[in-house]
Amino acid sequence: MGPNPGRAAPAPQPSPTLQARFSAWFPGQELRPVAEAEAMAALFDRLDHQRPATCGAYVLAYLFPALGLRSHEGHDLSAEDYLAHLAAVVVEADEVGPSEAVGREVAAGHLSEQDALHAYGRIWYRYPVRSSADPVEAGTSPSGVMRAVALGSSGDLTTLPIAARLDDGTIQLTEDRWSALLAELAANTDTWAWHAVLNYETDRLLKPDDPAYSPDGLRTWGPDSGVPLDDWGVGHFVGLAGLWRRQGDGAWWLLLFDTYKDRGFSGYEPQPAALMRDGLIRADGRGGGIILIVPRDQLSAVSTAVVRLGLTPGVWRNGSPEPDDWTWELGR
Repeated sequence: MGPNPGRAAPAPQPSPTLQARFSAWFPGQELRPVAEAEAMAALFDRLDHQRPATCGAYVLAYLFPALGLRSHEGHDLSAEDYLAHLAAVVVEADEVGPSEAVGREVAAGHLSEQDALHAYGRIWYRYPVRSSADPVEAGTSPSGVMRAVALGSSGDLTTLPIAARLDDGTIQLTEDRWSALLAELAANTDTWAWHAVLNYETDRLLKPDDPAYSPDGLRTWGPDSGVPLDDWGVGHFVGLAGLWRRQGDGAWWLLLFDTYKDRGFSGYEPQPAALMRDGLIRADGRGGGIILIVPRDQLSAVSTAVVRLGLTPGVWRNGSPEPDDWTWELGR
């Protein structure tokens, strides 16, 4: 029997809130969300997967609009290709030809920009980006992410990078300092209105697309449980939705926004903070760390607290080329 023409179709159901999802996955646990986490989640839910090399820039597609930053010099701050331009992303070499072909069709008047975005929005880069055939170079440098934050926010936001290793290879993100940093951040989510972007080696964390990676498996997770480590084999950027201390053992956990929606639970990815520390330290010869993003008027308080913990702010190198025209310094 066909639909009843006299009865209106049911209204689409809104997505559950971030807190509702978390409570369903981890009953009895208390998430400490970052500032504007619910607004970030609502935007994140509407995003597709990242493009091949844009993970560092992708984070800003849901962060900027959630903070009320919607345009920069007339350009949409939720547009992945514009964010890639601001972040000096190095795209994969085989992305260049298809993107340029779309651009020629638009320039010739065969396609409007709107039609081109609708049909080819996943492959067309409207703004200048660099490219490389070297998989180590493709992606975003930490400085590129921070460049995009500084330019896209017109200086209203600033960044504080904390490298997991110092330049001589010494691990500065020790277990004690990492735990103390998380505690400091959790205690100041409202005061500092901070956000974080983590740059890490995936294979040091749990595999978020394995069948054993489930709420039940994570609730009882321990080093000897059946959830395997990841085997993706890449360096990655993710944003942080919130953090919590697991009742029972007091272990810190992180709730990540992944850039691929088939990882975790539709892109929401809980991970033990101890494993994230391993991922930030990395074992692949490249650098990792955490970028704190804070309102300019909170930078002094945040940087003072970080230094008090024994951490030295500074930039790391993850293999992707640095921006040609921008270098991080405190307050930039």
